[in-house]
Amino acid sequence: MNATYRELNIKEGMPTVAQAMDILKNALEQCRRDKCKCILIIHGYGSTGKGGAIHDKARQWLKAQERNGKLKAVIYGEEMDLFNFRALKLKNRYRELEPLMGRFNEGVTVIEL
Repeated sequence: MNATYRELNIKEGMPTVAQAMDILKNALEQCRRDKCKCILIIHGYGSTGKGGAIHDKARQWLKAQERNGKLKAVIYGEEMDLFNFRALKLKNRYRELEPLMGRFNEGVTVIEL
């Protein structure tokens, strides 16, 4: 596995939203220390069929981090296709993302630090 790429499952063990966000924030800090550049965050989509609380909160927070310049890129799983230039560039840098292309997976988000 590429040392600059990681996968992070923040829904594992059925945490509360607050616990999942703590896991996410702590993992990002650790990744920065470890010089990791790309993270596939598995947050799930929720069992209701319209997005769960962890899904929504994680994506809101990650987009805010991108707007504030703390993350280079935030790309939702459903945006990972060959017609999205940002997704294609990221996939070309991190080959581990290849299986995501064209899958329309709303349960994941890819970030670049």
